[in-house]
Amino acid sequence: MILRSNKKSRATATALVTVDNIRILEPFRQLNDAMLDTIASHTEIIRPKKQSWMPDKADSSIYFLHNGELSFSTESAPPRVLKAKSAAAYFPLPTSKRITASAETLLLKVPARYLMLDQEHMQDDNSEAIQLQEDNVSGEVYLEFYRSLKSGKYDLPSMPDLAIRIGKAIDDPNTMNDDIARLIQMDPALTARVMSVVNSAAFGAAEPIRTLKQAVTRMGRQQVRNLVFSCIIKGLFRTDSPLLKERMERLWAHSCRVAAISFVLAKVTPGLDPNRALLAGLIHDIGGIPILHAARNNPQVADDAVLLDQVIESLKAEIGALTLTQWGFDPEMIDLALHAEQWQRTGTALPDYIDAVLLAQLHAFIGTQSIQEMPPIDQIPAFKKLALGKLTPTHSIGVLEHASKDINEVESLLHHG
Repeated sequence: MILRSNKKSRATATALVTVDNIRILEPFRQLNDAMLDTIASHTEIIRPKKQSWMPDKADSSIYFLHNGELSFSTESAPPRVLKAKSAAAYFPLPTSKRITASAETLLLKVPARYLMLDQEHMQDDNSEAIQLQEDNVSGEVYLEFYRSLKSGKYDLPSMPDLAIRIGKAIDDPNTMNDDIARLIQMDPALTARVMSVVNSAAFGAAEPIRTLKQAVTRMGRQQVRNLVFSCIIKGLFRTDSPLLKERMERLWAHSCRVAAISFVLAKVTPGLDPNRALLAGLIHDIGGIPILHAARNNPQVADDAVLLDQVIESLKAEIGALTLTQWGFDPEMIDLALHAEQWQRTGTALPDYIDAVLLAQLHAFIGTQSIQEMPPIDQIPAFKKLALGKLTPTHSIGVLEHASKDINEVESLLHHG
């Protein structure tokens, strides 16, 4: 993070902001006292005049809850209360357009006050320079392949036509549940997979769901969409290249594991839909697919696991976002592809699907060599927000051990279904 000097003075704050007020906030925990002091000097404690308050859309400031409580409402989740001094309150308040209702001050207790920091004084520096040795054959091959992909010389996978038709039908308010069920039934294999998933113990249906119409009615259209897309995506993790088949299968197996763990984490985190978390886990590495397909035409890269790993790690986020954009996924899922491995991503006070996937990945790496290169599970911001902020390293693993049967069942349904 880089601080930028700015000599513009602010209006007088309602109270003095100290370095200690800033030090406890998640985005600034690693900064030295001089940097914290600079931030504090550009921060105000404000008390809104209105009971119902959200920042103006043109406001570039970052807000944190300093005192009191807030209740957040969205279209897709019940209201959630955020209390000052809780683990989640040390993350920025959400100002996303996806939060359709305002955050209302709960006047039954302490009136809410906020820390307001002008975003102009900060900028994220997440760029990673690609350092390569160009004086060897491997470096030259890498650079040629990398530059080819950067220039757009690759094919994005197409979402099957049936998935597109189902998505459009679900979005059309004039479409009946019968119509959606009939579309799904056009693919017998998809029908069988959807029915096996919705009736699995992990999904916890109170009574057996016997027809697709029942599934659409009970689960709701958006949950059915997430589930259908999750079942269809498996077909995209395929290649006709013998060189890359095993790697593609490993990518799918990893995605299934992350999806199953994300599903369970969402079940214990209010505000998250487990089916959407499942889909998020499946698509978090989707950018690897176009890269692997492009590598089919470059045996020097396909044969060199190290070089191929370098290209995938460098470009999968960018290409994943392009893929999901082409498929018509919503901005939240596109953001997921971009930030799925930004372990120290702060996010906001409300846990989201990127948080779930970040933590799920670290759990998925336990027992593998990759875990040596990852941050400790309890040292990423997402860990402090999921499951109402009640996770501890032992409890986090315990939650998943307790749900191991569900995880294994969901993983098996995705991987082998």
